[in-house]
Amino acid sequence: MKKIFCLICSLLFIVCLVGCDKEVAPANDETVISREENISKEDNIGIVSEENTEVSDKSEKVENVKNNNTALSEGTLNNESEQGKKILLAFFSRADEKYSVGTVDVGNTEIMAGFIKDYLGDKADTFKIDPETPYPADYKKCTEVATKEKDEDSRPEFKNASSLDLSQYDTIILGYPIWWGDVPMIINTFLEKYDFSGKTVYLFNTHEGSGNSGTYSSIKSKLFSADVNTNGLAIRGADVRKESSRSTVENWLKGLGL
Repeated sequence: MKKIFCLICSLLFIVCLVGCDKEVAPANDETVISREENISKEDNIGIVSEENTEVSDKSEKVENVKNNNTALSEGTLNNESEQGKKILLAFFSRADEKYSVGTVDVGNTEIMAGFIKDYLGDKADTFKIDPETPYPADYKKCTEVATKEKDEDSRPEFKNASSLDLSQYDTIILGYPIWWGDVPMIINTFLEKYDFSGKTVYLFNTHEGSGNSGTYSSIKSKLFSADVNTNGLAIRGADVRKESSRSTVENWLKGLGL
């Protein structure tokens, strides 16, 4: 009996051990799974973090490229704007019979304007103030018309006035002869037709003994919204065709910093 009892106890003990092993295994599996999940989650976090860093870096690069392109675009526009601003050389000049040089094909003031254009080259556009109604070729008759215009304070019209866009220019160089101690009335037409606000204006003229006849100061007072430089250049009509006058004009322009 004792042997049988011992045998039964041994069998029960073995059964208990087997039961214990079966209960412990799932706990170990869950632990392993939990660890693998944690590792997997940590790896995923690392990957996402690296991907976010790469995306962030790419975003910064794209943004930098956009900023650089914008800066280049703005710089180009600014440069184009600055380069687009030129000098306007405008002048009125009459040819035909003159007081001291006889009959000529090119007026005295136009000769001066030619020297200026030669010196400035492509930096300057040229606009000739050409009257709608030409002045008489005869000198005496021309003086009579000029006297009438001055007495009536008239404003003679000139050709192509509407085609001139003064907004393109920062600097205006204006030339004219002296008629009866003043600018020809057509110059007043020119001064009153356009907006000179903010422009820098330089003046030159031809004469037969009266210099600028106070016209630089009078133009300065008329163009009060512009910067009128009264350090102009006046050359006698009888001398303007001399080669020395070209040097005089060039030295004047150099002195102005043009």
